[in-house]
Amino acid sequence: MAKYTLSLKYIGCLVMVLLLAGCAPATAGAWAMPAQHGETQEAQIQPQQEIAQAQEPPREVDPWLNSLWFDMGLESQLVGVYNDYAGPRDIARADHISLIDLLDKVNVGHRLVVFKNAADVEQLVPHLVGKIDIIGYNLEGGPANRPDEQNDPVGSLRRVRAVADQYGMQVAFGPDHDFAINYGPQMAPYADYFILQVQREQTNPQTVLDFVVPLAAKIRQANPKIQISVQVRTEGNVQNLANLLLAMKGSIDGVSILTSDETVPVAKSLVAELRLPVAEAPPPMPSPTPATPAAPVKSEPSVAALVTPTPALRRSSVATPEPPMEIPNPLSAGNGVREMLLLVGLTIMGIIISGVVATVLIYSFRTARGR
Repeated sequence: MAKYTLSLKYIGCLVMVLLLAGCAPATAGAWAMPAQHGETQEAQIQPQQEIAQAQEPPREVDPWLNSLWFDMGLESQLVGVYNDYAGPRDIARADHISLIDLLDKVNVGHRLVVFKNAADVEQLVPHLVGKIDIIGYNLEGGPANRPDEQNDPVGSLRRVRAVADQYGMQVAFGPDHDFAINYGPQMAPYADYFILQVQREQTNPQTVLDFVVPLAAKIRQANPKIQISVQVRTEGNVQNLANLLLAMKGSIDGVSILTSDETVPVAKSLVAELRLPVAEAPPPMPSPTPATPAAPVKSEPSVAALVTPTPALRRSSVATPEPPMEIPNPLSAGNGVREMLLLVGLTIMGIIISGVVATVLIYSFRTARGR
């Protein structure tokens, strides 16, 4: 009986070894596989997260703001910004003749130099033919402007107009508040662009609106073809400036940006608030049907059509990532061996348990008969 018991112990140990060989790796695999799977998911998700971080959320630009032309006072640090955002209707502005070399770096739009006096226009513009196409005339009360021109503002602007016509240029007229209020409608016929200076009150929207809206209507009545803008300085919150411009919708056609060396970052932010970069602007939509010459008809009075700008769409330069490829788990290769060991161990365990039960029953039966 002792030998039989010892044999059972050895067999039981063998069965336990088989069961451990079959179960322990499987259990370890059950813990390890999720970790591997998690690592695979992390490896798959991480590039997508990096792409999402690199791809900033699309910035929405109001279509009407995007349709405004702008003129910007150039600083050396702003030439690149202007070239990135400007279109054919926009204006690169040199606020003094000494900055005219910056205009040579401009590759799109118009070029303008600001003059404080009509006398300077008559003297210097003949030497600037081919370098500029718009003459800027900034008439203000103060020592920077000649007294005789301040006393005859309309006559001074007419002198500038004569020079522009002689050399095939346009005139951008930017008077101060008082000259604009007192002489704006009278001077409008001699200008192509009329710039209303609101930079000193740009943080007071109602004051700006009370000045711009009624005066713009009078100026446009005096010259229906004129382009009207408001001049703002690159200070304060650019979103507030954008909202101020939106409040003048219907009164202005553009915005004049007054810059300085100290406010270059604000200038960049303001342009980005108003306009999509040229590289991200959508291409023009093709015409659905080719234009065909119309049969001659009786001429009738033409009606000017107001072209509504197409809302600009934000485009992403980040390519759409391909679906991640699943990586097979190397631990799954040993599953067949573990299953076989587990099956063998369970089978032997069943045989042993059956033998033990049978032995107990036989032993019990013999004992009962011996009594």
